Amino acid sequence: TKQLAQSGAVAGLCPTTEANLGDGFFNIKTFLKSQGRFGVGSDSQISVSPVEELRWLEYGQRLLAQARNILVANRDTSSGRFLFEQAVAGGSQACGRRTGCIQAGYRADFIVIEMEHPLLYQRMEDALLDSWIFSGNACAVRDVYVGGRQVVKDYVHIQEEQILSNFKQALDQLALSTIARSEATRVIEASSKNKV
Repeated sequence: TKQLAQSGAVAGLCPTTEANLGDGFFNIKTFLKSQGRFGVGSDSQISVSPVEELRWLEYGQRLLAQARNILVANRDTSSGRFLFEQAVAGGSQACGRRTGCIQAGYRADFIVIEMEHPLLYQRMEDALLDSWIFSGNACAVRDVYVGGRQVVKDYVHIQEEQILSNFKQALDQLALSTIARSEATRVIEASSKNKV
């Protein structure tokens, strides 16, 4: 773990996938103490929520240690801010892109949070990040910009209809190929029984 951290590699963590597969917990405390960097994602599509991944990254450590606010070094630091900033920095490094800041020289990748959302109403700065990450999975991301181009507006992806159509088409093709394989297996089994 220490060697991985010291190598400069970014650990891509997917806590919901790791839980689904029963992979166990990443040794993140040692990793962070050795100046390791991490990003989050979802490699099995169990969840596609970055806040859920961050929440379960922290919650997993809390379950192991039977204590709260495990990953922050300073108890006065917001857990939400720590998780968010670490994941943004690690994800930026892993993607080889300058992201995570709204300033010259950085990609204009950012989200717009719905501040009127009941879970976030009247929350600012650290309290906002803590509430967003630790208050469940209700979608509070209203708009998304990638490279300065808006791709989600008022909770809807600009190509949502096409994406849904493509998704359904892919599932239909998978279903047909599964049926075809099952039928081929049945024919082969029947044929081999006839030969015996």
